[in-house]
Amino acid sequence: MSVHNKTLTLIASKLGISDKEKLLNKAAEFERLLQMRNVAGSNMTDTSKVVICLDLAANVFGIEFDVKAAIKYSGLKPTMYTNCRKVVVNLLELNSDRLTVSTLCVTLQCASVQELADNILEEYQKQAKVELDLDLPQYVCMAVSQACRLSKVKVPKTKLIEKSRLKPAQWGKLDADWTKFVDDKFAVAKKKRGRPAKTAVVDETEQESMEIEEQKIEIQEPQTESYEDWKRRMLEAAYKELALLEQTQKIEKVPTTPRRSPRKTPQKFSPYKSPGKKNGVRLLFPLNI
Repeated sequence: MSVHNKTLTLIASKLGISDKEKLLNKAAEFERLLQMRNVAGSNMTDTSKVVICLDLAANVFGIEFDVKAAIKYSGLKPTMYTNCRKVVVNLLELNSDRLTVSTLCVTLQCASVQELADNILEEYQKQAKVELDLDLPQYVCMAVSQACRLSKVKVPKTKLIEKSRLKPAQWGKLDADWTKFVDDKFAVAKKKRGRPAKTAVVDETEQESMEIEEQKIEIQEPQTESYEDWKRRMLEAAYKELALLEQTQKIEKVPTTPRRSPRKTPQKFSPYKSPGKKNGVRLLFPLNI
C-alpha cells in the first residue's frame, strides 16, 4: 500500500477495504487513466475522483462497497455523485453499452441524419478550446438533436434528454450553445447544397420581370418627332377645331319658326249657330240675293 497515494490509502481505510490489495491496485490504475483524460465542466475534486475509482474497482471484482459512506467522503450530493460516476465510466470506457451516434439514431429511428450528426460532432471537437470526450452521452445526443433540426426530422425531445443524462435546464443551456454553433457552420452550407432559399427565388423572379418590363419600355418608346412635323400637326388640328366651331355657330344663328300646335284654335262662335238666337242656325251666306 505504500506505492499508492495518501488520499487513496486514507479513504480505503475509512471504507474498510484497505486490505484489498487488488482492489487498490485497480483503483490506482483507474485514477492514473482518469488524470490523462480531461473532465471539462465537471464538479469533481481529486478526492471525489479517488472515491469513484475505488467504487468502480470494487464493482469490477464484485467486492462489497459502502456507497453511502463513499458519497459522504466524496463531498458530493447523491445525484451529483451518480452523474460523476457515469462520466468516469464513460471516460474509462468501462461501459460496454456506451452511447454512440449510430446506436442513438437507430433507437430514435432517424438513421438518415447519422452522417450529418457525425460531421457536427467532429466539427464541434475541432472548434472546442479544450479537449472534449465526445463519447459522453450529452454530446452525442446534442449532435443528433441538431442534425434532426437541420433535416427537419421530428424526434421525441424527452428521450434525448433522458439519454443525455442531463437536467432539462442543463439541456436547454447546452442546446442554445450548439444551435448557435450549428447555424454558423452548417445552416449556410446546407442552403448552398440544397434547394435555393425562397427569398433567392423571389429575387430572381423579380429581376426577370424587371428585365422584361425594361425591354417592353424600350420597344414601345416612340421615336423623337422633329419640331417642323410637330408644328404642322398641331396647326392642322387647330384649323379643324376652328372650322368645326364656326360651322356650329352658323347653325345656331338660323331663325326658326315656332312650332304650331297640331290642334286648331277653338272658335269663339259656332258657325252653325246665330249669336242672336239661342235656337237659331247661323248661315254662312245671306238669304237676300
